[in-house]
Parts: sequence; structure tokens; C-alpha cells
Amino acid sequence: MKKTRLVHSLYARTIMLLSLSILVVFIILGVVYYGIVSVTSQRQQAEQLLGSAQAVADVVVDVYNPVTGEINDGSVRSYVNFAARSTGSVVWVVNSYGEIIMQTGVPTEAARQLERADNGYYKLDQKYLGTLNSAGNGVSQTGNYNGLLDGSSRWLSAVWPISSPTGAFAGEVQLHRVVSARTINSFLMTNSLLVSFFIAFVVALVFVLILSRNITRPIRLLTQTADRVYRGDLSARVELPGISGHSSTDDPEHEAVVTDDLTVLVHTMNTMIEKLENQERDRKDFMSSVSHDLRTPITSIKGFIEGMIDGTVPPDRYQHYLDIVKQEVLRLQSLVQTIFEAALLESGSGLHQSVFDINVLIKEDVIGLESLLTEKNLGVQTDFLEEQQGRLMVTGDREAISRVIYNIISNAIKFTPDDGIIALTTRRTSRSREIEVIIEDSGAGIPEQDMPYIFDRFYKADKSRNVKGSGLGLYISRTILTAHGQRIHASRSELGGAKFSFTLSTP
Repeated sequence: MKKTRLVHSLYARTIMLLSLSILVVFIILGVVYYGIVSVTSQRQQAEQLLGSAQAVADVVVDVYNPVTGEINDGSVRSYVNFAARSTGSVVWVVNSYGEIIMQTGVPTEAARQLERADNGYYKLDQKYLGTLNSAGNGVSQTGNYNGLLDGSSRWLSAVWPISSPTGAFAGEVQLHRVVSARTINSFLMTNSLLVSFFIAFVVALVFVLILSRNITRPIRLLTQTADRVYRGDLSARVELPGISGHSSTDDPEHEAVVTDDLTVLVHTMNTMIEKLENQERDRKDFMSSVSHDLRTPITSIKGFIEGMIDGTVPPDRYQHYLDIVKQEVLRLQSLVQTIFEAALLESGSGLHQSVFDINVLIKEDVIGLESLLTEKNLGVQTDFLEEQQGRLMVTGDREAISRVIYNIISNAIKFTPDDGIIALTTRRTSRSREIEVIIEDSGAGIPEQDMPYIFDRFYKADKSRNVKGSGLGLYISRTILTAHGQRIHASRSELGGAKFSFTLSTP
């Protein structure tokens, strides 16, 4: 089934790329906005926690004895516990000696690092006293509080000094709260919006990279291939997924789906290079074949004439060698005429349509080749379809179709060994108003590697050129049938040799 060719312009792809780029910009803006919101939210949380630390410090100062470093009223503990529950933090009341005289809990990591005073209180090192040099102001910070708290979690700490009439350091209230644990699960839970934006950004970036690659890759491959062709490498092709390196002009049913302007250009360039390659091959074959086919008779003619002139050939042998010269001239004339006919048929001119009996025409060509058949003792088997009072009428140029039949049968005779068989068949095809002519032989057949090229100009399967011929017979046959709007096919016969089948239309 023929594929539908879908063509999208490069402009549309560019618009798509720009749209995705704009989307990426919006994602970046969203991430930036989220960062600003996160910083603002963290600042608010710090202020709230600092306010709670100040409130606890205000309550503690009324019952706190700065000289002994003790709290004389146990009712403060209830307020401290309430502050811890309402803020979700641990609360430490620290005296002027750095001792935690009241607390709602000590994290394991902190308990492991802290030493205990003689009175049993945990004692903080000076570096953990946040307001010691704060001039009476509270401080807040995020992290693990100078390494005191668990490093696998991110902490928010707020410290407020206990006021003193003399302005000396009298102690402080510390509140420590876990903001988020540094694990993948907690990170995804607490930063889902940021993760969503980041994933969207990565996906958009991947799409941009893919689209950019799809645009630039064909251009790059086109440049590389054009350079190879410029340097004489006609085997170069632009290879892209969905596009064959070789054109499918001879088989439109399997034509690749083309998706945009660039791939159309790639497909066109591959077709152009393939045509150039075929033309170059035809030119080389033409030069090789014609030079070989012309050199032999010209050499013979030259040798015989020179022999007559210089006396090497005696006069009584003139007639013999003149007959040979005549045959070589006729051979040259036949070759030139064949080349002329091939050029004429390529132009599509010279066809004269008529209605004739194809069975009779085949019999006439077989009779014309009877001497060659007898020479090799070849048998001819026929299986003719007979309609309309024993006849099978077709439409076409009778002389041109006779040339096709003659070429194929003469090839069959040439490549069939002695005592072989040639089979001739006519039959109707599955299509209406169409018959098929089949010519088979029991020869060696056509090698698989030669099968795609046997209808090319000047092509000979026998590279040694031991077989006589111009290499134009099958090419002319295909050209004649193509001019008739018909087709010809080569394959292996059940007889063991080659099988040629071509179609003709019926009136």
C-alpha cells in the first residue's frame, strides 16, 4: 500500500522550537519565583521562631537567678513545654555558664558531643552560645548549628538572650527545629513544586535538543555527502531514519515517508546522486563495451587491408579476406544501428501501434532462429493460449515486439547448452485485458548478483566478454516494453535457467 507523504514546513518546526524555548523561559522564571518565595518563607519562619525564643526569654527572666544560674520557679517549665509543642522545636534554656538548665530534649548527635557539668547539666562550648557577642540582639541561622546538631537534617535555630540589668551575658534561650531532612523522600515532599519545575525544565530541554538535532543533522549530513560527491565518491548517500540511502523511484509503492522540507531535500539529493552514479556507470560501460566491440573488427579490417597493400596477402586470397572485411563492416554497421535504435527508443518515438496475433509472431521468430536451434540441437516447448478462433490478439508495434522476442530467444539459445530446452508460454494475467509472454531455458541461469543490472545499457553478465554481443539487447527490450506502458521481469526458471516474462495489452 502506498504511504501518504506528510510534509510539514521548516517554518512550522521553527515555531515549535521557539514555543518550547519560551516554555523553558517560563519554567526558569517559575523556579526563580519559587526561590524567592522559599527565601521569604524561611525568613518568616526564622522570625516566628525568634519571636518564640524572645517570649520564652521574657518569661524566664522573671524567675532566673543570674548569680546561681538557676531557675527558682518550676512553673516556667510548663510554658517552655508549650513553646516547644507550638513551634515543633526543642527548647534549651542556657545560663551564663553555658549550662542547659532547662530543656525539652537533646538530639542524639548533640548529646554525643556535649559534656556534662558536675551538677549534671549539659554544658555548651562558647562557640555554641549564639548571643554571647550579639549586643543584646537575637540571632537565627540554618544548618546544623556549627556542627552540633544532626548533619543529615537541615535545622532552623533561633537564639534570644536573657536580659541582664548590667548588660553582661546572663544566658540565652535556644530553639532548634528540623526544617527538612536531607533525604530524597523528604526533599521531594517539601520541595515538590521545585522538583516539578525542574523536571519540566529537563523535559523541555530534551525536546529542544532533539528538535535542534533533527534540524541540524540533515544539514550536516547533506554537507558531508555533497563534499564526498564533489570529490568523486558517487556511492555517498545521506542516511536518515525512514529514508533509504537509495531512491525508490522505480518502486513508488515502497517510497519512504517524508516528514518535512529537509527530509524532502535529503530524498531528492539521494535520488540525484543515484542518477549521477547510474549515468557514470552507463558511461563507463558504454566506453568499455563500444571500445571492445569496435576495436576487434577495426583491427581485423586494418590488418587485412595493410596485408593487401604491402603484399603480405597474395592476390589470389583477396576475395577471401575482402569477404571477411565485409563481414566486419556489417558487424560495425549492426552495432551502430543498435546504438541508434536504443537512442531512438529512449526518445519514445518510432512506435506504430496495431493489432496482431502474438502466437503467430512468436512462431515466426522461432522459425527465423531455426538454424541456431538446430546447431545446438535445442528443443522448443510451447504452451500457447488460444482465443478468438485459435488466435491471441494483442496491441502494440509488431516489429518492436518481434525485436523483444527475438532478443530474448536468441539470448536463451546463446546460454543454453547443447540438447537443452527452451519453453515458450502465453497466458492471461490477473489483470483484465492483459496477457503475459514467458520465455524460459534450461541453461545456467542469471547469477543473483547480476539480476538487478541485466536490463541496464551495455551490461554483460560475462565480464570476460567471451560471449559476443553489445549488451544492448535486454536494455532495448525493456525500453520497447516501457514505451508500450508494459513491464518485463527476469527470474530463475523451474527448468534451471533464466526466465523472462513481459506483458502486453489486448484490444
